[in-house]
Amino acid sequence: MSLPSPLTREFKNRLVRIVARRGGLLLCTDFDGTLVTFNGTPSETSLPPEREKLLTKLANLDRLYLAIISGRKFQELAELVPLENVTLAGNHGLRIRFEDGTNHELDTSEETHRAISAMKSVLQESIGKEEGIIIEDKSFGLVLHYRQYKGNKEKIKERFYRIWNEHSIPDLEVIKGAELLEVRPGNWNKGDAVQLLQDRWGKEIPTIYIGDDTTDEDAFRVLRGQNYGIPVLVDNREDTETEAQYRLKSPKEVTKFLELISEIFCANQ
Repeated sequence: MSLPSPLTREFKNRLVRIVARRGGLLLCTDFDGTLVTFNGTPSETSLPPEREKLLTKLANLDRLYLAIISGRKFQELAELVPLENVTLAGNHGLRIRFEDGTNHELDTSEETHRAISAMKSVLQESIGKEEGIIIEDKSFGLVLHYRQYKGNKEKIKERFYRIWNEHSIPDLEVIKGAELLEVRPGNWNKGDAVQLLQDRWGKEIPTIYIGDDTTDEDAFRVLRGQNYGIPVLVDNREDTETEAQYRLKSPKEVTKFLELISEIFCANQ
């Protein structure tokens, strides 16, 4: 699916008109694979200083509301993005700290936490010791990373799904990501998180969401049905099936796009 780039003069002029008409912008972005290049090892990722400086600038612009919505645990995300005036949403928005310091956390049942804990233990024992396999505990869920595994990845996935079938409960679901499988509560996703933020700043607020993974499609789907929603996929492949309406090729292009947004708002401060 060929999508236009938002780095064009035509898009910039469109965004200028939308912001002038509506008076503000909710800017949402994923973290891994979007603001930073993800190398398959969560603990080895960091936010480059120049990108942190740009985010700080955006966060302090009048009438622009910046939110970073990630699948990472909230505490991890807060350590990676130690900025003020930014809304941070971890675990796909299950836990949110708004820009003013107030918090929102979705209730999850004891049964859900027990099932996740049991599944993690069995996965760790069954395949967690394989070289290149990472079992990531997300508190509200878990992730099997197999990007760096050199063996038969299909066999790893088969073993995962056998364990899933033995321990799954109705409140949980499995989603496929970029060489990962994630178990998470099925009653909340990034689309729900975006709608919660829109409730905070106004249902009709123009909203951009930038993301690179299958978990971001829920947010794209929400924005696609709105008058002022702008879903932007980060992917260098032309044939990716997506609900997004624009495409950036890499985190470097994301930086250029954020700079474009900054220019629009700085011109009107």
